[in-house]
Amino acid sequence: MRNLIFAATGSLAVALAGPAMAQSFTYDVTWEPVESVGGLTGRDGPQYSGGSVKGTYVTTFDDGNVVNGKTSCVGMDQPDGGVFAIHLTCTATDTQGTYSLAYGCNYLGEPGPDTALGCIGAMEARDGDAKGQRGGLTMHWYSNEKSTGTGQWYTSE
Repeated sequence: MRNLIFAATGSLAVALAGPAMAQSFTYDVTWEPVESVGGLTGRDGPQYSGGSVKGTYVTTFDDGNVVNGKTSCVGMDQPDGGVFAIHLTCTATDTQGTYSLAYGCNYLGEPGPDTALGCIGAMEARDGDAKGQRGGLTMHWYSNEKSTGTGQWYTSE
């Protein structure tokens, strides 16, 4: 579960890097090991566990521009019955700016620490030329160390 939570977060951060108005992109993230944090025991087992993770990303825009950056994320399991099993929030930084990311993720199979995650999310440029611009994201966290995704910056007009 820790891998899933943090993978989603890292992917989102990668997607935000290097925005261009109304431009689509793909991204790949390489993650460091996840540090587990907290958690409580509930009727159905562990709940509210979370973790933090750092990673590096490569974003490729439709116009061929490539941007490398770093991301830092935190994530937390959600109670049973919600829309998402995990919520993630990240900060991504590259030469073009700093970005805030938020994801909702679900297991792509039986929940467990080695099960891939599928995530959707949103992003916002915090500084740089794209400050205030927002966009949407997808992410597939498919192993402990790797995730990939897509994104789209929206024009603010």
